[in-house]
Amino acid sequence: MKDIIESLDNPKIKEIRSLHKKKYRKKFGKYLIEGKRIVAEALEHGAKIDSIIISSDYIGDETYQESVLNSGIRNIELIRVTEKVFLSIAKTESPQGIIAVIHKEEHSLEKSLGKLPKYPYIVTLENLQDPGNMGTIIRTAEAAGVDLILVTKNSTDPYGDKALRSSMGAIFHVPIVEVEGMEWLSLLKINKIQVIATDLSATKTYGELDYRGGINLIIGNEGHGISKNLLDQADEKIIIPIYGNIDSLNASVASGILLYKAREKRGIV
Repeated sequence: MKDIIESLDNPKIKEIRSLHKKKYRKKFGKYLIEGKRIVAEALEHGAKIDSIIISSDYIGDETYQESVLNSGIRNIELIRVTEKVFLSIAKTESPQGIIAVIHKEEHSLEKSLGKLPKYPYIVTLENLQDPGNMGTIIRTAEAAGVDLILVTKNSTDPYGDKALRSSMGAIFHVPIVEVEGMEWLSLLKINKIQVIATDLSATKTYGELDYRGGINLIIGNEGHGISKNLLDQADEKIIIPIYGNIDSLNASVASGILLYKAREKRGIV
């Protein structure tokens, strides 16, 4: 391992810190994960790790050394820094002394569709704005066996700090494709994938729908729901009934209901 980096102005440290901003994640094609659990998961599942940053104050932790320092055999750069430098990078309230820089995997929709099962299970997140919701829905989608997640361009970044913390490593298990315009929707329809949207004016409830075959569930913006353009193109519109005195459900809660109902009705396909 190289000498400990002590300067906040070190060029490598400045580049790493810049990855907290979406424009630099896009520029460098990298993002940050923080904490022992998620870094260990990235190592276990073969994520494309560029480097691991460790705080000098944590070097005495034997478990920490065993799970992380041995990663050097994978040609991952190990960067040891002072606590002051580490804290300038960390975003969590109680840092665990480890951060990794991950190469973002770029997936095209056309290529991704070619790798999916005969009857794929897809989720589209349209204009989702809350990073906590983004991460939670990604985690729930992976748990429900979703094959592919599409994220529209104007959504919050699934590779941002809060979204990554909420997804709890699910980001390594399910491919995510950023889409824009309406061409992606045409591609789904060409591949005979049924587009399903929630709509407060729908007459069919989510429990009445047949989710077998290739499907794409659309999850809309927290405040405005699914855009009219997408609603107009949906093959099926469904509603989650509200029995109390509120007018809507939290986006991640509604997603969980839909994702598991779809999985239940699909069975093994």
